[in-house]
Amino acid sequence: MYGCLHVASGGLRWESIPAPEPPPVDSGVPLLEVAREFTPRVEVAAPATVLLDLRGLGRSWPSPHDLGAALAAAARQRGCEAQVALAWSRTAALLLARACPGLTVVPAGGEAAAVAPLPLHALDLTPERQDLFRRWGLRTLGDLAALPADGLSARLGTEGPRLIRLARGEDDLPLVATPPPESFACTLELDWPVDGLPPLAFLLSRVLEPLCATLTSRRRRAAALTLDLHLVDGRHHRRTLRPAAPSAEARTWRTLLLLDLESHGPGEAVQAITVTAEPTLSRVVQFSLLDPAQPSPERLAETMARLHAWTVDGRGGSATLLDTHRPGAFVMGTFAPPRFAAPPEAAAAARVALRAFRPPLPAEVRLGEGAPAYVSAPGVSGRVTQCAGPWRASGDWWDVAWSREEWDVAVEGRGLYRIFRDRLRECWFVDSEID
Repeated sequence: MYGCLHVASGGLRWESIPAPEPPPVDSGVPLLEVAREFTPRVEVAAPATVLLDLRGLGRSWPSPHDLGAALAAAARQRGCEAQVALAWSRTAALLLARACPGLTVVPAGGEAAAVAPLPLHALDLTPERQDLFRRWGLRTLGDLAALPADGLSARLGTEGPRLIRLARGEDDLPLVATPPPESFACTLELDWPVDGLPPLAFLLSRVLEPLCATLTSRRRRAAALTLDLHLVDGRHHRRTLRPAAPSAEARTWRTLLLLDLESHGPGEAVQAITVTAEPTLSRVVQFSLLDPAQPSPERLAETMARLHAWTVDGRGGSATLLDTHRPGAFVMGTFAPPRFAAPPEAAAAARVALRAFRPPLPAEVRLGEGAPAYVSAPGVSGRVTQCAGPWRASGDWWDVAWSREEWDVAVEGRGLYRIFRDRLRECWFVDSEID
């Protein structure tokens, strides 16, 4: 496995690759740690490739050789034997570090001459491109750099001049620093175990306040929060909450965690508390003076948490229709109010609505010539004057099979109704009233 460090000091750059024998651990990890010891301007170019920009470090090292030796020594202390190359371009350092053992220092302006003897495969060309250059008689980067840019562009397009620049050790991309990994977690070790929600509520505030302050300072919110309670018997009690809207308010998360712990208590005394947040970007919303007021995301999350605590699991939330022909099939999802939208003008026109009975009304139906002739149900009874149907549908044979036959009927003196027959149980029901 190869690891690479690339550094620039006023244009001076270096790169490091470990020895061919793969180390027992991932070399990219110690190389990244070495890089961050020298500068925060670090770019992870590959799993084992780290590029650095060390402009300004010449004040600490009298010469590039001393800087390269310090980098190699720091990598060696991490258990990674490294090759080091220093050059005035990012590409030259990368190519030389992959090919030259030990420490290599390239003076300013000598990049093209330094990389010219390197083989073509140092550019990581595709097999087709390598075969093409081989048939052209090209063997080294110097051979490729000597080609006329116009002729190569006519044959390879825009890739031709780019390959010539790379073969000369010239940079085509700037160094883009990779931000350090963000960890939003806070742990509180207790001197004495605590038992019960009142003392735990106080300790949760001490953990959540600095965590939420960190989220706010980085313009983040927590989309989910994981509470890990280390119990005195060695077990871990973990609960993950995902509210209706992300939040960075400690009071809101404290309320949500306490409501969850009321129904899912740890059962033992708590020795340590760890809270980990799943960050998400803060969303800026422009409010309108004409739209109705939307509920606060924090208050909405607290309200939904209280409803979940009062109801059976899976009974609180927002109903979402399933992609099926089964009438009334839905699941409960996270409640999130949609943005207000003015109804279209067509909505003012008259519509036919079905006012469903939940549950459907059991009925007795007499048939005449294969069609409903009389309907008797609680609140609905009379002779059928007109009817339309039947519409038959069935499905879900692999789970809970259903099969129904629907009719739209006009009941004398009552109105219009939709009735159906359960073909599996041979029972009739009044499903809804047509309004």
